[in-house]
Parts: sequence; structure tokens; C-alpha cells
Amino acid sequence: MPARTLPAMLLDVAERHGPGEALVDGEIRISHADMVRRAAVVATRLRELGVERGDRVAILLPNGWQYAVSYFGVQLAGASGVLVNTRFAQPEIEHVLTDSGAKLVITDRDLPGALDAAVLTADTGETADPAALPGQQSEPGDVAHLLYTSGTTGRPKGAMQTHANLMFNAGTVRERLGAGPGERTLVAAPMFHATAIVSQFIGFLANGACCVFTPAFKAETTVALMASERITFFAGVAAMLRLILLKAEDAGADLSSLRLFVMGGSPVPESFPAQVGEQLPDLVLGNVWGLTEGTSIVTFTAGAEYLSHAWSVGPVVDGVEVAIALPGEPPRDLRDTVGELCVRGPVVAAGYWGNPEATASTFVDGWLHTGDVGSIDGDGFVRVLDRLKDMIIRGGENIYSLEVESALAQHPDVAEVAVVGVPDPIFDERVRAVVVPRPGRTPSEESLREHAVKLLADFKVPVEWRFVTELPRNPSGKVLKRELSDAG
Repeated sequence: MPARTLPAMLLDVAERHGPGEALVDGEIRISHADMVRRAAVVATRLRELGVERGDRVAILLPNGWQYAVSYFGVQLAGASGVLVNTRFAQPEIEHVLTDSGAKLVITDRDLPGALDAAVLTADTGETADPAALPGQQSEPGDVAHLLYTSGTTGRPKGAMQTHANLMFNAGTVRERLGAGPGERTLVAAPMFHATAIVSQFIGFLANGACCVFTPAFKAETTVALMASERITFFAGVAAMLRLILLKAEDAGADLSSLRLFVMGGSPVPESFPAQVGEQLPDLVLGNVWGLTEGTSIVTFTAGAEYLSHAWSVGPVVDGVEVAIALPGEPPRDLRDTVGELCVRGPVVAAGYWGNPEATASTFVDGWLHTGDVGSIDGDGFVRVLDRLKDMIIRGGENIYSLEVESALAQHPDVAEVAVVGVPDPIFDERVRAVVVPRPGRTPSEESLREHAVKLLADFKVPVEWRFVTELPRNPSGKVLKRELSDAG
């Protein structure tokens, strides 16, 4: 990307793509030039309220144009955004605000001392010069925002994503996802999630594309927006696409503009791509692996490459390295060897805000230790097998939950599945599968076990089965496997 910081990018976008549509939120439609103008006004108001360069300003809002304008207003003011998870409970919100030292909170909630987003972003017709604002003094290594991890293993930690991180990823979004003028992405993932804020919002807008907002994923609303707004790109999981196809068929919706659907490493049944092709023959499927501490995109694959390597999240993107760390050893270029996946390059975040201990244990000698277990084949294709903490050890054998989940997901009666280890007096751990049946289906333990033994080694086949209507998730949507392990 020619611009090296977000404020510089905004000037570039306003100059090159000014009249083009940038933000769509219901009846609200805002051009690139108007988006930058509004953000400059917000930045001026923040400065009048005492926000100085380097301060933290929290944003606690649902998806929408006010979030977008507020976010870029914070950047033009030279501050760092604190992107608060709207699903956090009040104590978690208080922790994030206290931990980050946020000077102000932009929100639609009743919080002491908070700024009313509707008032802050109201268009009174005033103008401000974005080129004269403190954000233009930002450096590539400055922290653009804090994204707090979901806290599955402790209190949320604020990953520091820099301007350089974000602008590098925007280049990847252009090169690999095809973002550019005329492209339109539907942002259904929450804006406090790296996929939404980094790759869809910043990545697409930086390349002159348009972001259409919806508060959350609902199949009926998503299909309606995809058809009416001629959406070209969407990021989600396979279960979302399955629901989208069902709703589109029921509604007779035209989704022919949708060219690329990228899935985030979720298990995909073998027959699924063919099913998608029957309904949307021109739709390209892709897969991606990334994490908050890796900004967003680390590996990517799509189209024929994805279909021929369905087990993989793809090769690493240009300019980034992935290596394998074995216990007690530094990361190395090991092929066909299972170990911890480590990442090095311009996507690696600057560490955790105010947490030197966690930073030192995760960011080591330039390498991000991801906590994901995987391997890299001879052609450079990466396979993610599990989280280190989720790996099941049964009688000395390592069992990777994602491998078992991927096999079970191919059963026609399974909508979602999570696999966990539970204590066993003989083998230390045994495998438990927690299954969400597809609507109208009632899979039996016997049928699932018969299916599993055809695809998995005997020691990997679950010995316990649970059937639930939905999987427990944390505020970021990650499955709470600890709850599934603890449940009797």
C-alpha cells in the first residue's frame, strides 16, 4: 500500500475514490469523500474534549456507519482506538476500559462520562481539514488500536495492532481477496473482531471498495442484503453459507454477484463444495488462517487450489513466514512435522498492552507463538490441527480435535460439532463429541460412530457423545470447550 498509516490512507482514498460509495447502513449511504469529512469533524470534536495524540479512545458500538466514522475520527485525532466487545459483561467492559486507560468512550449505552455516538457523529454540515489533524503525524509503528482477546484462558489482553500491521494487511486484502473499486463486502462479523475491522472494514475501504453493515449474522437479512446491495465478498464459516443457500433458494434471491466466500478454517464436509456449485456455480470458495496477534490474514487459499487442498488453510501470504516450534526449541522450517505454528513478519502485532509478561511469552525473538498446533507440507501448505490447550492425549497418543471435528462434520445429520478431552482413569483422557444436529435430523450415536470409524483411527473415535441445540460460546463466538469438558 502506498499509504503507511491510516490517516494517510484516508487522504489517499478521499482523493482517488471520493465519489464512490464507502458505507451503507440501512438507508444511510456515505461516499469515501464524505466519510473522511465526517471523520475529520469527529476528530476535531474529540480534540475539543481533550483527546491528544497517543491517548486511547474506546468504541463500544454495534456495526454501522457511526462505528466507521467514529473509528476513523479517532485515527485522525492521532489517538488509538480501544475496540470493546459489545458482548462482554459489565465487569469485562470495566476491565478493558481500566486496562487500556481509555480517556473517553464512544457508545450508545448509558455509561458514566461516555460520549453519545449519535451526538458525536451527527452531521451538522461543518467541515474540518483532515490533512491538518494530529493523526497525520502518526508513524507506521504507532499503535492504531487495541483488540482484546476473548479471554478463554484468563482476563482479556489487548493486542496492539500498529498502522504498519493494518496497512500491510490491506495490501494482502487487495492482492488475495480482490478488494478494489466496485467491490462490496457485507460486514456481519462484529467490528471488534479482526476479520471485520482489519480485513473487511479497513482492508476494503483502503482499496476504494464499499462496506455494507448489518448488526449481526441472520440468514434472512444477510440474503436480502446480498441480493439488494450486490455483495461480492463475504467472510464466515461453512454453516453460514449453508444457511445462506437455503434462504436464497426459499426466497428466490439472486446472489450471482457474490464471487468469493472465505471460510475461517471451520470444518467443511467433503460434499459441500459440490453442493455450493450446484446453486452458485460462479462462487469461489476460500480458506484463511489468522489470529488477532497476527493482525488478520496469515495464510490464504481459494478456488481450485483450495478444492485440491481441502485439508489446508493454504500457503502463507507474501512477505510473511510460518515455521514450526517443537517443545523447548526455536521455530524452524520443518516440513511434515507437527508442532506449534509460529509467525514472523509485518503482520505480527506489537505485543499486549501493559502486559510485559504475556508479551514476553508469546512474542519471542520476532516470532509470534500462536498456540496453534499444525504442520507445513513440502509445498508450503499449512494445516491447523488444534489449539495446544485443546489437544487430547489418550494413552500417549496425540489427538487433534479439529481432525475429528472435520470428519464428523461430513455426516449429513451434523450441523456443528465440537470435540474435547475428558478425564479417563486408564487412558488419562478420552474423546467426547458434542453434536448439534441439523434441523429435522436426529443422528444416533451408532450412526455417528460407524461414520467416524471409516475416517479415523480407532483411538480417535469418540467414546462419549452429547447432543445439544447449540454450542456454548464466549462473547467473540469461540466455542467454550472447557465448559464442554467440565459438563457431566
